[in-house]
Amino acid sequence: MGLIDKLKRTFVTPLVEEKEEGMAMVRSLRETGTAALAHAEALAALLKLELKEASKRLGKKTALLLMGAFMAFFGYLFLWCLLTVVMAYFWGIIAGLAVTTGFHLLAAAAGFILFSRTHVTPIAPATAEELKTDLSCLQMALKKSSHS
Repeated sequence: MGLIDKLKRTFVTPLVEEKEEGMAMVRSLRETGTAALAHAEALAALLKLELKEASKRLGKKTALLLMGAFMAFFGYLFLWCLLTVVMAYFWGIIAGLAVTTGFHLLAAAAGFILFSRTHVTPIAPATAEELKTDLSCLQMALKKSSHS
């Protein structure tokens, strides 16, 4: 065995094997990407058919409302993921996740506070009496105007 054969076996063969492994990985990723794209296209076609059927059944406005809600939900997910990735790039993944989680907790707290303030309380008795007299006056005014 000559020196050239030893050099080939030591340096060239591992490089060729790494290149073949890399090409196999690229091929596998390409096949996975193609399958994912085909799957996404099939889901989009199915969504389009479902929306067409829903628009016939429920009317166009309701179908557009459903489509808008669907797009808003996934747009929201995309924006928060993008925000997390951008913050993770600058501050690290833990800080990025902590900041977006903090935003969500603040939004949830604000929503909870706003929801708790909309709690319906009973009307005070004096206000109820005033409303009854106002209603009776309005009813009498309507009767007068309808007879005139």
